[in-house]
Amino acid sequence: MAKYWVANNPNSEVTDTKAQKLAELSATTISVAELNALDASNTEPADGPFSLSRWAKAEYDFAVDGGAISAINLGVTIPDNAIIVGGFIEVITTCTTASGDAGTMAIHLQSADDIVAAIAVSNGANPWDAGIKDIVPDATGSTAIKLTAARAVTATIAGQAFESGKFNVWLNYVIGE
Repeated sequence: MAKYWVANNPNSEVTDTKAQKLAELSATTISVAELNALDASNTEPADGPFSLSRWAKAEYDFAVDGGAISAINLGVTIPDNAIIVGGFIEVITTCTTASGDAGTMAIHLQSADDIVAAIAVSNGANPWDAGIKDIVPDATGSTAIKLTAARAVTATIAGQAFESGKFNVWLNYVIGE
């Protein structure tokens, strides 16, 4: 078994497996600019054919977030100048509310109802039953949302408190100017 070390660091032994990975990385043709674009910065990408689409996931879980009539920050902030182009709601556990499921929930970023419009859980078209559900931005320019500041993904409960439910909000976005 060959032994390798990082230059000027006798405590940095590299195994054959690690050496193979380094060799694979050194054979790539990706540019430094392309690698830099992959980092976690939230800056506008350079012009050209290489651009990044990003995804954010925000979770609502009644067991963690509760179901009080209120605006609930789901703990995920989308950066300034982000353009939300699409996404979906992944409902893990069907939502229920007190007294006949008359409570409503909306999801928003920039303005009221911009991701999911408020709708009663009892409504047959509601997005709060288990499964994959649509959101307002649907990969067209007319429904895309451009943020004017960093914004938190927020669920707003109204009418009646929620008593159960769990879902993920998946948002696809790019960084604009």
